[in-house]
Amino acid sequence: MQSYRFMEVSMGCTSVQAMEEFWVKMFDGKVLFRGLMAGQPFSRMIACGVTLVFREDPAMAVPPGPGQEIQYRNHLGIRVDDLEQAIAELEAKGARFTMTPALVREWQKKHDPSSGAYLQTTYIAPPLDRERIASGEYRHDVALFPGPDNLWIELNEVHEPADARWFPA
Repeated sequence: MQSYRFMEVSMGCTSVQAMEEFWVKMFDGKVLFRGLMAGQPFSRMIACGVTLVFREDPAMAVPPGPGQEIQYRNHLGIRVDDLEQAIAELEAKGARFTMTPALVREWQKKHDPSSGAYLQTTYIAPPLDRERIASGEYRHDVALFPGPDNLWIELNEVHEPADARWFPA
């Protein structure tokens, strides 16, 4: 049987240089190589344990920026152990968070006042129900900030029940 392993995340962008600078500055990314692909600049780098490939696309339409963040749009989710510390470190490097855990919780309550639980699943084993969320067994705090081309970066601090493996460690 063939073995499948994730190789890379590849994305178009308006400036390969801006993407490289962002990932190096914010997440200590390492550029592996850069060059031309079909005549356009591209770069391959490693950041947060993932290989990222950025391809410059002069016709790229940049998605909506701040003000639309709660819809999350496309984003790259990064897991952290201490969200408050991560926010402080990234703000010191120039990140401008438009969504913080407090703002996310406020938005969730406003958009799902009847159940009190923004996240509802139709399948997850073991079940994630209102009681488990209310007990504090499960907590998932999120913060978001835009990178170049309004590529959303989502930081996640996840605490899950001992009997669950819903997210990779």
